[in-house]
Amino acid sequence: MNFINMKKFIIALLLFPIFSFAQVIPEKANLITVTNSETAYANFTDVRLLLTKKGIEITKLDKDAFDIKTGLIEVKGAGSCYYEFFCRDNQIIISGKNKNDSIQGENKATTSFEAITNTGTKDSPTKLSFEAMKEMAKLFGTKIKYEVSKYYQ
Repeated sequence: MNFINMKKFIIALLLFPIFSFAQVIPEKANLITVTNSETAYANFTDVRLLLTKKGIEITKLDKDAFDIKTGLIEVKGAGSCYYEFFCRDNQIIISGKNKNDSIQGENKATTSFEAITNTGTKDSPTKLSFEAMKEMAKLFGTKIKYEVSKYYQ
């Protein structure tokens, strides 16, 4: 093996660990899990304090199950959504729903909610809502996993 090939081989070996940690976010991912070393109670407290600090309304606080639901949050370009946090030992699971307003017939407005998922084009409301949820998750830690779950639709 000549010197140039050996040099390329060594560089490839050095870069391999960097690329192996990059996670591709699955299409239709609707859950974000932040892994840490905290208890469910500590995660519950951290989420509650951070939401309060950011001025985000908490509409449901289940102190027994360690679950939190926010009020509607405006997402630039996407309308509004809310998040649900499921605080467990060693993890915070985040899901959310987009608010969809539609007018049907004679000015009859209907409101529905659909799960925030990793779908749509770059600047679509769906994608922007998922990106906002992803940024929220990053506030709780750096060990993040994206999942598709049929239970959180």
